Order: sequence, then C-alpha cells, then structure tokens
Amino acid sequence: MNINNKYNFVINLKRNRKLIFEKRKLKKLEKNKIRIRLKKVGVCASDFPRAYLGEAYSYPLVMGHEMAGEIYQSNYKKYKVKEKVSIFPLIPCKICQSCKKNDFVHCHSYSYYGSRVDGGFAKFIDVYPWNIFKLPKKVKLSDAFAMEPAAVALNTVNKTFYKKPKINQKVLVVGSGFIGQMIMRIIKIKFKKINLTILDRNRHKLNLSPKKTRKFLISQKTDLEKFVKNKMNFFDYVIETTGSSDFITHSIKLLNHNGILTLMGNINSDVNIKKNLVNQILRKEVKILGIWNSKFDKTNNDDWTDVLKLLKKGFKPSNLVSHWIKLDETPKYFRKIFEHKKSLKKFKFLKLAINND
Repeated sequence: MNINNKYNFVINLKRNRKLIFEKRKLKKLEKNKIRIRLKKVGVCASDFPRAYLGEAYSYPLVMGHEMAGEIYQSNYKKYKVKEKVSIFPLIPCKICQSCKKNDFVHCHSYSYYGSRVDGGFAKFIDVYPWNIFKLPKKVKLSDAFAMEPAAVALNTVNKTFYKKPKINQKVLVVGSGFIGQMIMRIIKIKFKKINLTILDRNRHKLNLSPKKTRKFLISQKTDLEKFVKNKMNFFDYVIETTGSSDFITHSIKLLNHNGILTLMGNINSDVNIKKNLVNQILRKEVKILGIWNSKFDKTNNDDWTDVLKLLKKGFKPSNLVSHWIKLDETPKYFRKIFEHKKSLKKFKFLKLAINND
C-alpha cells in the first residue's frame, strides 16, 4: 500500500458481502472533532453479520468499533498530538433521561462508530473529544485496541458477581471465543479459587482457556444433551456469550436453584422457551441478567478505567489475537470467515485485528 497523509484509506462495505479497499481524500477537520491516526483495530464477531448477513443499518459503511491509535490533529489543548488513545464507540445524544443521569450506555437515541456512522476500518477517524479515552505511554496499543470488548467483559463479570461468589460455587462460561476468553481471565483475576467450566464447539478455542479450567467440547447436539443430563453439571452462575438459541435454552437447564444466568452474546435467531423451561425458571427462582456494552462516563469511575488498571497489572488481550492483518487484507479475511461458517473451507481463528503500522 502506498500511503501518505493526504488520504484516508478505508474498507467500505458498499452493500451486503461487498467490502472494498478505497482511497479517500481527507476532509478538513471539523472544529468540534479530533483526528486519530488508527494503529490497531479489532474485528468484532458482530462485524461479520453486518458485512455478510445483511445486518448493516445502512450502506455504504466503514465498520470497526474496537480502536486504538494516536492523536494526529487536534483543536483542543487538552488533547495533544501523538498522545495514545482508545475510542469509546457509542455517541450519546446527551439530552435524554439516561444521558442526564450520566448513564450514557442506555442513551435513548445514540449513534455508534462502526455500525451507524463510519468507524475504524480505516487509517484515520475523526471523533468527538468526549469519546476519547487517553492511555498511558506504557500501555501498548496492541492491547488497548481491545479496551471496548474488555470493558464489556468486565461489565459482564461485575454484574454477574454483584455478590462475591463462595469458594464452592460453580461457574459455567458458554463459548470460548475472544469475549469468553477475556471473561474467564477477568474471573480468574478477581476470584482466585473459582470453580470454572467452559463449553465450546471448537477444540482449538477451548485449548486457549486458562489453566485449571474444566473444558468440554460440544461438537454435536447430542454432546450438549449429554452434558445437560449429567447431574454433576449444575451451576450457580452461567454466562452465555455465543448468542446461540440452543445454548441459551440449555443454559437455563444447567442452573442450580437461585442461580444466575447472564446473557451477553449477540442473539443469532429467535429463542423459543417452552412451558416446562419457564416452570424451571419459576421453581428454581433463577435470575436472568442482560448485558449490553459497558459503563463509560468520563469520571474515572467506570469500566474503562478499571480495564486500564487490569492492563497495568499485566492483562494482555493481545495474547488472544490469532491473526494480525493489514487493512487491505480485511475483505479477504471476511471471505475466509464466511467460507468457514458455510463449511466450505476450514479457517482456525480466535481474533482478527488490523495492524496499521
């Protein structure tokens, strides 16, 4: 790629399954925004249905909401050129009832970098100062790109374990993808002696799970049914990360009395809960939690600040990146994911991330 700073280079989703590498002339920076030179950008599991399953809100679109880079141009003294930053992707309206309470993640009329407006599959992005999260010099951008999914993972753990779990209580994480792996690692950091089990359909992902974790491969539906029927497999906490309707309904069956089920994966189809399963929810008196996004309020008392503390302690999302790719390779890798999901060609991966250096 022949890149210079007169142009922006982007991956443009022109229509469903049509990703194009494009060169665009950089526009003059608006007075109320800051220009970021993007260095590391994650490919989220939610980007695939936008790109290949027709789930984008509109076309054309530059996807990407997991971003880290350096300030390239600024109209604000508080934000200096070359400072390392990550970007909170949600753009709140600032006027609804939730925003007035600084509960920005529950904004009634939000926008979003990478899904509703152009995001991070690019060389540059212009963002509002409010969305910028400054980073210490020692924090590597190869870890900081994952501030957003790590904050979601931390929010999941904090909401699930609003009461500290007892040593003998059992925890099941369903799905050992990137977000599931981070959830497991955060659980291990916060609760040293936790009894942790993981389920997944992919052996290579299971093998990446933390040490002293019970691992179960569910390659067929019958495997899941056998797992559910085993009386040893009942849990006080179940965290469902996949969004699979089958896994969600079976997760209810796996709960102990007074158990907690946390749903945080993007749902991929309708979930039909039969009468006997509803009766189990009632009789077991279980709690079902929903998780969406993370707390970000610019007060140094939110999920993003707490993730930064984890990074300083050695939490390294970069260890979970299976493929660092170039920006112009992005369409090729989306095609690989599509062929893998259609069982046309195998493609072993856990996390793709774009390296713009």
